[in-house]
Amino acid sequence: MLLSTAFRFSKVESKRQTHKIMMQQQILKGTASRSLVTLSPSSAFNEHPTMRLGQQHQQNRTFLTKAMFKLARGVMPPISKTEQIALGCGTIGFDRDIFTGNPSLKHLVDTYKPSLSAEEQSFLDNQVQTLCTMLSDHDVVTDKDFNREVWDYLRDEQFFAMKIPKEYGGLGFSTCAVSAVLCKVSSQSQDANATVAVPNSLGPGELLARYGTPDQKEYFLPRLADGTLIPCFGLTGPHSGSDATSLIDSDGVVQERNGKLGVLASFKKRYITLAPVAGVVGIGLNLADPHDLLKGKGEGGFTVALLERNHEGLRMGPRHIPLSAAFMNGTVEGDDVWIPMECILGGQERCGFGWHMFVECLAEGRGVSLPAGSIGIARSVACGVGAYARVRKQFRVPIAEFGGIQEAMALSGSDGLIAVAGGDLMNAIVDNHEAPMVVSSIMKQNCTERGRRILERGMDIAAGSAICRGEKNYLGNAYMSVPIGITVEGANIMTRSFQIIGQGLTRCH
Repeated sequence: MLLSTAFRFSKVESKRQTHKIMMQQQILKGTASRSLVTLSPSSAFNEHPTMRLGQQHQQNRTFLTKAMFKLARGVMPPISKTEQIALGCGTIGFDRDIFTGNPSLKHLVDTYKPSLSAEEQSFLDNQVQTLCTMLSDHDVVTDKDFNREVWDYLRDEQFFAMKIPKEYGGLGFSTCAVSAVLCKVSSQSQDANATVAVPNSLGPGELLARYGTPDQKEYFLPRLADGTLIPCFGLTGPHSGSDATSLIDSDGVVQERNGKLGVLASFKKRYITLAPVAGVVGIGLNLADPHDLLKGKGEGGFTVALLERNHEGLRMGPRHIPLSAAFMNGTVEGDDVWIPMECILGGQERCGFGWHMFVECLAEGRGVSLPAGSIGIARSVACGVGAYARVRKQFRVPIAEFGGIQEAMALSGSDGLIAVAGGDLMNAIVDNHEAPMVVSSIMKQNCTERGRRILERGMDIAAGSAICRGEKNYLGNAYMSVPIGITVEGANIMTRSFQIIGQGLTRCH
């Protein structure tokens, strides 16, 4: 629906601009032909009074534009090098085509084709189905943890290794498959969705496969694949949110000890999902090299370090409790922690390269995992609340016959289908080896907002049965967790203002 609206708008705008240009050409042509009676071709346009007036208006516009630009430049803060890198990171795809005014729907359909392999479909029908039967959402939220059986099953069946290549013992699944798994799991437990999502999107596993040194790959990836190590990613701080351009309280300085280079770092991270149970953490640092010890082999800037839980000086904890949710979340801190250069993700050559890694990581976390949760919500409401409305009677009539109920269900169905369509497109874009920052931001903000509206309507329809907590309440816990999805990976207000509007206009024009 969103895409079709965008295409129709683009076509109408394109025709309007074409008509305007043709009219201007005809006017100029008539003006020139009348002037040619007395003037030479080279001076016809310049001497005609109409053209002189147009030139004067153009000069006035140029003067005003330059003056306004100069005024704006004086009051706007300068863009730092890191911010320039952030604006330039990621890829641009069909979102740029829309801004051309003449996008091709056929090109969009031919380029992006979401699909599941037979192996992926089998995993969805068997392992994922088994996991859902093992999960009691009420028990998970009450106990604030999964039982030992669920944790062991997640490790043994490699739910944390769906994106790790097969040559290192992982499943090597596509993004479409990961999204499908998260959609189904989230319909049973939002906490399970978050737990499975992080290692397959925001954890350093896929970044290791792409950028890790041979030694890092050989050491970490098999251990991540078999569940020996659970990963997490430490970016957010007390004062910087998810803004990697201002890593306040997360600084590192290149130093030399015993003839070997390393980084002396201090950092304070908050709200890090899976930190309380993680065996390895990726730490985002603002690296400085004041003595030029890197000597051109790497540079200062946003850098990612890989630290195991037992690394000297690393503190993992205490645990946060996000609202009523039960997924693991906590702090990651360290003061004057010595990080050998071999612990930098990708080695010394990748110092200062963290933004590019972070963008690829964030594209999946923001554009795939969070929308998958909203799709799971939409399916739960469509199936559960839809069935409830058919059997629940008021005044001896099924409430599904009431116009107000039908309106709420229709709106929820519409929002759900839009989320499903957007999810399919985003998954196919990532599987096409793209890292679309703008599209992923649109997906995050739009789908989580739609998921919130869907749940609110579902709660309105289910009424009393949805506000009493218990094993049979399939909406209450998800409803209380909705603000978490709205907040993480950049709160929706910030996402809309900075990523979608600011970065979108900058990158796509």
